[in-house]
Amino acid sequence: MNKIGFTKYINLILFLAVICFQTSYAQTSDSVNLKLKTDTLTSASKLKLKNDNQIPKDKYKVNYIKFGAVTGATIGAFWWLHNYQKNAWWSGQRGEFHFQNDWNYAMSMDKLGHLFDGAFIQALYRGAFEWAGFSPTASVWIGAAFSVAYMTDIEIEDGFATDWGFSPGDQIFNVLGALYPVGQYYWKPLRSFNFKWSYYPFQDITSGTKNGAFLDDYNGQTIWLSMNVHDALSKGAKKVWPDYLNLVMGYGVNDYTHIDTRYADYYIGLDLNWERIIPGNSKFMLWFKNVINHFRFFPLPVLKINKDGVTYTVNF
Repeated sequence: MNKIGFTKYINLILFLAVICFQTSYAQTSDSVNLKLKTDTLTSASKLKLKNDNQIPKDKYKVNYIKFGAVTGATIGAFWWLHNYQKNAWWSGQRGEFHFQNDWNYAMSMDKLGHLFDGAFIQALYRGAFEWAGFSPTASVWIGAAFSVAYMTDIEIEDGFATDWGFSPGDQIFNVLGALYPVGQYYWKPLRSFNFKWSYYPFQDITSGTKNGAFLDDYNGQTIWLSMNVHDALSKGAKKVWPDYLNLVMGYGVNDYTHIDTRYADYYIGLDLNWERIIPGNSKFMLWFKNVINHFRFFPLPVLKINKDGVTYTVNF
């Protein structure tokens, strides 16, 4: 083999090695520096890559100070919430572990609440771990794991409560809620649909007649599905419809503890996408905007549909 043939042979090997490396990198999402000596490549065989296809330069290195802050905040929050719920839900109740099916409890508002809680806790921890230096892929799965772990702890405590019980239905929606953001991470169309929560204390809470946590004040809660319609519009329609204006559907219940008088409220209206309103693209701001976007706290017009018909109102 002459010198020219040998050089071409080496160039071909290097070219195939680069392709194989890129494929492996895309599958493992590892940050690896690829070092090539350009003087060993001829101008005809250099690998030309567009900016969008180049190997990412980002390196994910865990900041242990930030990681310690997240861990410390988690321990503190879990301890506070556990004691809060212990006093609100489990006080004076302790028995043998048991299961209890409660699919009809609170007119399914309870199950939607578990779905939202699972997704919201995942979002909290996903952003926190990205801020601490973990890769987006690792963060999205760690966030889901933390969400499932926390919600499962609550279900286990319910399992030892005499008036409650470990609810398979609750646990199913806990897991579904925690995995929904994972699905959004891997499948882009899901990112146009997000769950939101709003709350206005019911009179049982404001009067003090209800001895419990606001988390199970289902009469005062509304669960929303906010839809980002802008991304699905044509180019011409996008010029008219603001990218921050969403359509929303909501569900709430009234007097759910009384079977004879309880009824549901359904909502259709407008919503705001805070991720496209609040400025800032740092890791912290992206996390902050995502967290804020889980809540509907600004009054906007909606149509309310219930047993009394259809009414126009302004609802949080």
